[in-house]
Amino acid sequence: MRSVPVLNSPEAVDAWLANAGWYPGRRCDDLAAAEAESAQVSFRNDGGVLDVIQPALDFLREHVGLVAPLHDSPEDTVMFLPRLMYAGAAEDVQDLSDGLGKKVFPVAHDTYDGGTILIDESARFFYLHHTGGYFLGEDKHSALMRYSRGYPLDDAEDYYV
Repeated sequence: MRSVPVLNSPEAVDAWLANAGWYPGRRCDDLAAAEAESAQVSFRNDGGVLDVIQPALDFLREHVGLVAPLHDSPEDTVMFLPRLMYAGAAEDVQDLSDGLGKKVFPVAHDTYDGGTILIDESARFFYLHHTGGYFLGEDKHSALMRYSRGYPLDDAEDYYV
């Protein structure tokens, strides 16, 4: 990955998100529902099926639409929108879900590498990248701290059932 400002604490994560417009208690229910539905349509168009899961919807309600910088380039960001970043991504998402034995749902993506951040039914975070699937963390703060530090990340396969 690249040089997201290294986030070394939950407070640093919250400050990074706050700079993108997040605040405690932020609720964007209608936008979250519309974006989740749009993601489902995109997955169907890519040959996959995607079910909205509660942890992802909860996360999106609070974070959907935020755009946080990865570094000084304004083109390199983390966009808190559930998107397919490449043709055939639905199959990769399904493979991750099958391996974990849990449904997953995308909640963010980066514009630098085209990687996707997903949440599973247990509210764990994963990162799907052209180099593979990776575990980010058990919650938002640990996931974004690990994401900001970059590689090496734990292989998602270490979490397969």
